[in-house]
Amino acid sequence: MDNILAAYEEAFATPLNVFLLLVTIGMLILWISARWWQTPDKVHKRAKFFSPKPTQYLQKKLRTNERMTKILDFLTMQLWLWAFTITVVIEVYICGLQGDQAWRYGLPVILSWGTSMTIQFLYPVIVPNRWDAFGRDLPIIPLRLEQFKQSDNVNGLLYNGLPSNHLGLMMAGAILCYFIGLTSPWWVWTAGIVFFLLLGTFFCFSVIYLGEHYIWDLVASIVVYVPIMFGVFSILTSFVPMS
Repeated sequence: MDNILAAYEEAFATPLNVFLLLVTIGMLILWISARWWQTPDKVHKRAKFFSPKPTQYLQKKLRTNERMTKILDFLTMQLWLWAFTITVVIEVYICGLQGDQAWRYGLPVILSWGTSMTIQFLYPVIVPNRWDAFGRDLPIIPLRLEQFKQSDNVNGLLYNGLPSNHLGLMMAGAILCYFIGLTSPWWVWTAGIVFFLLLGTFFCFSVIYLGEHYIWDLVASIVVYVPIMFGVFSILTSFVPMS
């Protein structure tokens, strides 16, 4: 515990770390506030839709048993709701453990996340359970919107699905653990990699099943986050030696 407190004291004593933490908070506020300014009338002309067939297939095949349907609906909704929060909290915690070098690990995440959000704002891809907001019949059962409508209170980008920031940040978490594990006890950070990859796997299933994302949204997350994370880490390693 003393080591953890000492690391956080170092982290908060470094202005760049504090600045990046404030940027992270600002991005979260921007993300949450988007529900009020990224409305259907604002994005209608740029709105894009993909095929919901994977969601239709999962809902048709997996919602035949009433008891199992209730369990599956509950688990996938909880994962959708909490996965993002858990991921962000753990990543901030991991970066803080690096003391005065926290910025080195937070910067790649922020740049990846910022790039993803910019793409979402410029090219809104409307997820299946939002089709009716654009005058189109819903092609699936909007499970979360029907059964857990209040969860929309924490859903900022209602009409922007590609890339998925949820999955992207989970990939970022796995990469963080990989790079930290190169200079720290490898088995601890290998467990972190496995955790984030498993969380991402279950998350992918849950959001396709619920109609919260298309498969292409998830693919785009990997395409955006992974190269940026590795690229920024490589640049920092080459040009900014560890102090």
